[in-house]
Order: sequence, then C-alpha cells, then structure tokens
Amino acid sequence: MHSSTRLLMTAQASLWIFAILCCALMPHFLFESDEGGFSNYGVYNETIVLYTLAFGLCGVLTLQAARVLPIGIVHRRGLQCILQLAGWLYLFVLESTYLYQVNGLLDLIHIVSGITLFLFETAATIWFGYVFARDRSQNVLLVIELVGFVLGLLTLFGILHVLFVAETLTNAAFGMLTIRTVRQAVQRRA
Repeated sequence: MHSSTRLLMTAQASLWIFAILCCALMPHFLFESDEGGFSNYGVYNETIVLYTLAFGLCGVLTLQAARVLPIGIVHRRGLQCILQLAGWLYLFVLESTYLYQVNGLLDLIHIVSGITLFLFETAATIWFGYVFARDRSQNVLLVIELVGFVLGLLTLFGILHVLFVAETLTNAAFGMLTIRTVRQAVQRRA
C-alpha cells in the first residue's frame, strides 16, 4: 500500500476515533432538539483536545497525503488539488471553531467554513464518481453522500435540525471514497 493511501486512512481514522470519543464524553449533543454540528465539541474543556486532534490530524495528514502522491498516477493534479483543499478546509473549520461564540462575524465565518467543507466534499465525491470507474460500493457511497447533502440543505433552511447526522454521512462517504479513489489511482499506475 502506498504511503498516500496509508496517510489518508490514518487521517480518517483519527477524525473518527476522536469524534467517537467526543460523542462518548458528551453524548447529549446528539439528542438535543436543536441538534448542532460536531463543532459543539470544539468549545468545551471536556472535548476540545479530542476535537482538535480529530480535525487537526485529519487536516495535516490529508495535506501530507497530497504531498506524497506518486508522480504518474491517473488524474494526479486533480487528486492532489482535492486533497490539499480538503486538508486546508479541515484546518480552517478547526480554527474557526474556537472563536465562533465570541460574536456574529466569527460565527458567520465558522458557518461559511463548514458549508464550504460540506459543499466541497459533495462536489469531490461526485468528481470521484465521474472520473474513476464506478461500481456498486462507489454508488452506495455516492448515495450516502447525497443523502447527507440533502439533510444538510434541509437543516440550513430550517426544515429539519439534523446537522450532526448530515455531517456524519457526508464526512464518512467522502473519507471512504477519497481513500478508495487514491488507492485505485495508485494501483492503476503500478
């Protein structure tokens, strides 16, 4: 397995392991009537370190995976761009979380960073399906991504309050498809 794939697997594992630990420490966020997003875990003493590790490690390791993509793989520039943008967006969401409760402008910056990551992950997932060979598992992940996207839109427009569910679906589908796509690209080269 190429180091870029290993780095992406580690990035996603860190995101999910630390996210699950945050949920275990403060599960009430999952059951509130106005369910917020995962960012809630970034402002409480009990979970701020785990939240920081989740997004920080994921961002840094994703950037590192972009850096070590092998030359000569299929769609290298596109994959590298997606990984770099994803890495920087994870870090931007992380940074914007710490101060979003200070005032309206910082809250807006945080909301825009989250929406940007959300839209980016959906667009990248669609690109993965368009550029790389589709099969049953890729189609299932694409459907999961699109369901998360629709739930996110319904939350944004105030119809439902399921932001955490939408974030979980889109992040999971994007993460799995990213690993899968990079692994496919590297194998095609070999």
